[in-house]
Amino acid sequence: MYIGKVNNIVNKFAQLHGLKAKYNVVGPQDGYLKIGKERYVVFCRGELRKYQIPDLIEQKEFHKKIIVVAENLFPAVKGELVAHGINYLEENGNAYMKANGLYVFVDVNRGPVKKTIKGNRAFTKTGLKVLFHLLRNKNLINETQREIAKVTGVALGTIPQVIEGLKETGYLIPLNNKEYLWENKLELFNRWVEGYNTDLRPKLVKGNYTIKGDWREIRFDRNKNQWGGELGADLLTNYLRPEKYELYTKEDQKALIKNYRIMPKEDGELTVLEMFWEAKGNDKVVPPLVVYADLMHEGGKRNEETAEIIFNEHIEKNL
Repeated sequence: MYIGKVNNIVNKFAQLHGLKAKYNVVGPQDGYLKIGKERYVVFCRGELRKYQIPDLIEQKEFHKKIIVVAENLFPAVKGELVAHGINYLEENGNAYMKANGLYVFVDVNRGPVKKTIKGNRAFTKTGLKVLFHLLRNKNLINETQREIAKVTGVALGTIPQVIEGLKETGYLIPLNNKEYLWENKLELFNRWVEGYNTDLRPKLVKGNYTIKGDWREIRFDRNKNQWGGELGADLLTNYLRPEKYELYTKEDQKALIKNYRIMPKEDGELTVLEMFWEAKGNDKVVPPLVVYADLMHEGGKRNEETAEIIFNEHIEKNL
């Protein structure tokens, strides 16, 4: 976040509660915030994810007094921060502050505040499909628009709209007429995960099924089927014992029933989703981006730990 926005968040907090507050960008991390007689080390975030909280806990041990100043904080994240005694200020006015003689807890304002502007095509259902491929291959953005359309499987006319959306939100910086430089790629990844789970994933779900027999005995056509979710994560990391199964497929219900003895069942353990990328015949597992998003959608401590492993080993290097 830029300094002006941090100051706006701080000033709003101070005015609401009749406190004196001053933000100084000079200092460790993202500067200092002085409220009354207390001074806190500031950590500025656009959004904050659960896998980032352990680092903040370590920082609290080192700096003692820290505060997160953020645009968006989701309820589960705020709960974790409060549980670990980490102060926060949110753009919409929500706050948690506990210090000597001071206690503030506000969680009544609607939010989170979304940065996606109306009409931005980068974060629509189709735009999220394009972003998926751009996040997997950071050099794809500098190919021709025709090539990007071919790789992503969307209409050619969609590509310039997605590029404009990414430029508007500051994630793409034009170097010249043909080349772009990525900016804030980690933040963009987090926004894709959120958008995937709220906007795209629900459109991909084809129903719940039950597996007749052992999933290990199924011989899928891997050009059309790949495991996602907890099972995909276990195959990638050998760290998670799956309780639920997710299958991404290009096959219809009739083919799934006939070829793999997978039967429709409303409360079945298997969720089947539409595959929107081209699979390679030797891959059992969906791309790590999708596994990560699936785990964050399901939630739970073990899933989030596994998601962090997948991020560190398979995703971060490409951002």
